[in-house]
Amino acid sequence: MILFGKKDKHIVTEQLPKEVCEDCGKRGGVVSLFQIYFHVLTLPIIPVSRKTASQCLKCRKIKVEQYFSEIQLSVSNKLKNSYKTPLWSMIGAGVLFVFVLLKLILKWT
Repeated sequence: MILFGKKDKHIVTEQLPKEVCEDCGKRGGVVSLFQIYFHVLTLPIIPVSRKTASQCLKCRKIKVEQYFSEIQLSVSNKLKNSYKTPLWSMIGAGVLFVFVLLKLILKWT
């Protein structure tokens, strides 16, 4: 059983129908945005980062952001700017804050 670690959650995907794959030479691909967060007992505590990845729809080759073409990079930047960090990735931090606050209040009373 894993008690803590990092996980990623898919946020959004955008199609690139005119993008040509460098490996197979076929058209069609997607760019996806993922939220990476630190979790304890599957409860998200803090968002760590957001990453993007690209995949060819024909050969299923996956590329990370440092190997993106210009079109993929512009779509990646657009996705990162238009989709903010979701509130669910900070639920655990809120629960811990309330727990500590209640402990402090009960200690002083």
